[in-house]
Amino acid sequence: MQPWPAISAVAVLMCASAGPSGPLLLYRTKPSPMNRRNFIRVAPMAGGGFMLSFSGFAKAITAVTGTTMAADAVLGDFLSVHPNGDVTFKVIKHEMGQGVTTSLAMLFAEELCADFRKVRVEFPAANPTRYPESTLGGHGTGGSYSVIQMTPILRKAGATVREMLIQAAATQWNTTADNCYAENHFIINRITHQKAGFGELAIEAGKLPPPAEPKLKSRQDFTIIGKGQYSKTLPLLVTGKHQYGIDAKVPGMKYALVARCPVFKGKLASYNAAKAMAVKGVLKVVTTKPIAGVQGPVYPYDIREGVAIVADSFWAAKKARDLLAIKWDEGVNGTRSLADFEALAQQRGEHRTDPVGFTGDENAIANIDHVKQSLRATYIFPYIVHSILEPLNCTAHFKGDSCELWLGTQWPEYIIDEINRLFGLPKESIQVHLYPSGGGYGRRAFPDAAIEAVQISKAAGNIPVKMIWTRDDDHQTNAVHPYQRMDYEAGLDADNQLYAWYEKECRTYMWDRKFPATELTTNGYNIPNIRYDFEDLTNDSILQSTAWRAVTSNGWALSECFIDEIAALLKKDPYEYRLSLLKEGREAHTGRTDKISNSRLIGVLKLVKEKSNWGQPMPPGQGRGMAVYPYGNAYCAIVTEVTVHDNNITVNKVTCAVDCGMVVNPSGARNQIEGGVVWGLSAALYGGVPVEKGRATAGNFHQHRLMRMNECPDIEVFFVETEDTQPWGLGELANPVVVPAFLNAVYAATGKRVRKLPCKLDNV
Repeated sequence: MQPWPAISAVAVLMCASAGPSGPLLLYRTKPSPMNRRNFIRVAPMAGGGFMLSFSGFAKAITAVTGTTMAADAVLGDFLSVHPNGDVTFKVIKHEMGQGVTTSLAMLFAEELCADFRKVRVEFPAANPTRYPESTLGGHGTGGSYSVIQMTPILRKAGATVREMLIQAAATQWNTTADNCYAENHFIINRITHQKAGFGELAIEAGKLPPPAEPKLKSRQDFTIIGKGQYSKTLPLLVTGKHQYGIDAKVPGMKYALVARCPVFKGKLASYNAAKAMAVKGVLKVVTTKPIAGVQGPVYPYDIREGVAIVADSFWAAKKARDLLAIKWDEGVNGTRSLADFEALAQQRGEHRTDPVGFTGDENAIANIDHVKQSLRATYIFPYIVHSILEPLNCTAHFKGDSCELWLGTQWPEYIIDEINRLFGLPKESIQVHLYPSGGGYGRRAFPDAAIEAVQISKAAGNIPVKMIWTRDDDHQTNAVHPYQRMDYEAGLDADNQLYAWYEKECRTYMWDRKFPATELTTNGYNIPNIRYDFEDLTNDSILQSTAWRAVTSNGWALSECFIDEIAALLKKDPYEYRLSLLKEGREAHTGRTDKISNSRLIGVLKLVKEKSNWGQPMPPGQGRGMAVYPYGNAYCAIVTEVTVHDNNITVNKVTCAVDCGMVVNPSGARNQIEGGVVWGLSAALYGGVPVEKGRATAGNFHQHRLMRMNECPDIEVFFVETEDTQPWGLGELANPVVVPAFLNAVYAATGKRVRKLPCKLDNV
């Protein structure tokens, strides 16, 4: 990874997903085929150009013709071709730094045979009716799923436009479509070598019926996909014109800050706003009690009770909030610390329950006829804040019978559903203007910030209000990564073969489930007997847990540390031991859609071994560690090299091998893996949320540290070559894997096992 001047490693963290890092489980099914009848609608634009519109509700092709055209044409659902040949592509997925804008535009432009330099992007307002998730992918962005989901949709859409442009040219030249082809924004006659630009042909193409089954290009013919492309948002970013939700401005807009209860599940007892109201510019003081404690019906969220200041400016609201006299009813959590909670988690973790899922014999771990030696270990992935660079914010205008919002969100459909449910507004009267955001990591998949803003706007007299979280708000009263305690036990037989694997997970987050699904964690090893127990700690949690980049995979991947412990016990090389537990051609079933391919695990292991110089001697105080893990249908193996001196750890190098199917944008894909590595190492080195008397005690980046540029290791990323034409997710793939690879490297350098984050050698 080459360092960029004046950019900290925090900027690398912007390569996020998703998210799941947004609503993970919503988007984990494989793409479904599209029905042309409910897929495509074409309409010429006045004066030239045409819109290709993809609507699940379109029943016919509608032609609209004219003689003149404005400079800014009315756009279709996804695409418009203008008379000058420019193509405008509407990005319906959320751009939060992960580069999905560029990748989706590449998919469309490839099949269109467009000049990628002439492709512009725009972000339309949320419209679940126009962009249904079931057929067009919807707006929801999470689970590293956007490119997976949109690839078949956008490739077919681009191919459709291409064939219509070709047919228009063929008609104009009095020849057949077979005698014409598309190349770099032109249609070319094979016989006469005539050329016509897309803009010249657009209006006539718009009059044609779309082809029933447009022919997709072969991979060997790609000129855009698979080639590194600059970000379509880069010009806006470097000129400061890239607008985020926090930049939204609405006529008559006021500002709001909320003093939220510092203790999770605490309530507002009383407050005195006399001093706050005396601050110049303060207009009103309202509470969020009417929507506090709401439990989402789909994915859980919780709004803390608080008092909101509404003022003419942010600083007036901030000054007034500091002057509020508030008494909180802190409830049971007001006396609890992190140590209290961890003692409870330990008690639960050491207690066996009925298995959630198993293969082989569920009680094999205690079978004395086979198990001759046992090994146990506990690993903990702690609460961790999201540390999004752009704090949560939402501008909302509740108008009585309608509502308008401006924000960056991973899931506007959920916002619309919840405003409908909680405020009684018809869904069609709720308009959400979508902005890119400065990081999401799953936190922006939840509707609570929008609901807060709507409540404040309503309570303040139906005026437009921009509600902003401060950085301290973000770190002290926001939702966090779920606490995961993983208790492992391995049973070895008389031949020192791994006969039985037991794991018990205690976690503070359950998605939308009332009961855990029948499943295993995503351990793909060929172990005869595997048992997985689960216990839900959600109701006992002292902090609100939510989706955090890769979510449950962060704790599950710590099994790679336990695999290393078994290898060390048997005095086997960690790489060779992993290979011995995998079988070429085998697919492991864990109860989820995607089975785990042993062949692909072997592939990334062999690639990372080759590229990392695994097995080469290292000086004293240095060590290499390895880990391999799947996420969905993508696979990643990582080798991390560290130096330890006087209990200080330096990460020298990280080598990553990735199998993610077809790589759409190698530059963006590499950025995603690099960002995930920095994100995971930040958690490993500095993660955790200290809690005393129910309060998160760390308030800003000086206490919740992230890896800085001068701490960043060299990061090398290698992709497995594949003929696959379907890409798989990347945004949440690397950060779960780099943590156990790092911890294993620390052990190799020191002989000390660190089983809890953050990694502190003086407290092993």
